[in-house]
Amino acid sequence: MESNVELVWPESEAYSSRVNNCSHANSSLAAIRAKLSAEQLEQFKTSCFGHLNIDKIQFSGQIVHGVVLRRVAGQGVKDLDGLSFLIGCDVAQFTRQDFCLIIGLRFGEVPEVSSGESDEIRLQKRYFIDEGITCNALEEAFLRCTEEDDIYKLALVYFAELVVLGRDKHLNINLNYLTLVEDLDAFNRYPWGSVSFDKTQDSLFSAPTKYVKSFENEEGRGKGKSKVTGTSQRNEKGKKDKHGEEQRGGWSFKGFTYAFQIWVYELIPRMADLNYCKVVDPTAVPRILRWRTTTSVPEMRKLNNYFSHNKEFSCERVEEEMRQPYWSWPQDRPAVVSAELIPSSCADLDELNKVVSLFRSELFQVKWEKDVLELKVIRMEKLLDHCLGPQFEQEVRRDLALLKEMIYSCVISHLFKGSEEMDAFNGMKGQVIEMRERKRKMKGLKGVKGQVIEMRERKRKMKGLKGVK
Repeated sequence: MESNVELVWPESEAYSSRVNNCSHANSSLAAIRAKLSAEQLEQFKTSCFGHLNIDKIQFSGQIVHGVVLRRVAGQGVKDLDGLSFLIGCDVAQFTRQDFCLIIGLRFGEVPEVSSGESDEIRLQKRYFIDEGITCNALEEAFLRCTEEDDIYKLALVYFAELVVLGRDKHLNINLNYLTLVEDLDAFNRYPWGSVSFDKTQDSLFSAPTKYVKSFENEEGRGKGKSKVTGTSQRNEKGKKDKHGEEQRGGWSFKGFTYAFQIWVYELIPRMADLNYCKVVDPTAVPRILRWRTTTSVPEMRKLNNYFSHNKEFSCERVEEEMRQPYWSWPQDRPAVVSAELIPSSCADLDELNKVVSLFRSELFQVKWEKDVLELKVIRMEKLLDHCLGPQFEQEVRRDLALLKEMIYSCVISHLFKGSEEMDAFNGMKGQVIEMRERKRKMKGLKGVKGQVIEMRERKRKMKGLKGVK
């Protein structure tokens, strides 16, 4: 393909490579689900990370590597809104806004985290020995922790470091996060999207650029290292992947690696034709929840063919996505309908809210009384099985069905016809009183039953005395 755009790696020198994924989503989610209690898992779902159930997405190093080789040359990283990549004849930019739409995490200025008056970090002092804490040490502490509150807090930091930030397990974590997690509200408000995007973009920027052959020493024997992979010269060539394509030393991709992969899917949806991925819910937000991967292993030749075609889609934003709480660019948020445009019949919102609140309280009371009555009937049924025949049991069931019908009829009438229909609800009090009267009778039956049992016991004793006589 002819193009005037210069790439960091010429198309003629494209090669296959192994990419080490540092975002450990599958193993981390499995450990969290196994360690947290059911109540803690529900709490985790309400956290800023709770929507990221991405264990159905498998990382594809070949897809990521194929796009990385098409990065546009001449770009810095710190002064960019996002790195650019040549897809077909068009240049697509991987921006912060795209990243936000895909992962659903907040962006903003990263605040300083203070430990307060004391320089000590409670979680560090309690669960770690060394001052520097690696991701491996964090994982071990999380798995052996037995304190309920600390388990949840360590789980949040664990997910942040190993999934959202995609830090290598042998590197040290940011100790500030152990302080931040002590305040769960502050932790959930933290701009994790900003931190994760910077980490991901830095990793993409430092990914392989032009391949430089190993230098030779004065005697002509190659003993140097390549600037790309740092592997010895004898490992640079001759190694092939399962498709017979030449493969060179690998590189590590840090940050939220899955976000970049999903961006490629969004950019070139025809990749689903190769059975590498599929859309399971085209309207899900954030967008990472729309996709699933397959077990097919991409081939570099086929990928290059798709990367050479014009892009079809560029993560265009829709209003629903920009109304989400994680969208961090309020100037782009769709305008809200003015209060002046609200119909006059609904102008008095305070009065309307009072009516709704009153109705909810009445509905709750009706439901509570219904549940109480049903529980009483169940208890009565157990007694009926021992004392009376099925005839009276059927009568009670019929009364209960009638009572339920009256409850639902009363609620619906109150909702659609007006408050005067609530008179029907007052009529239900007679039914409740009748049920209570039957309960008192049943208590009397319990006493009768006890007397019958006592009489039978006396009769058996008398028979025994006659035998002795």
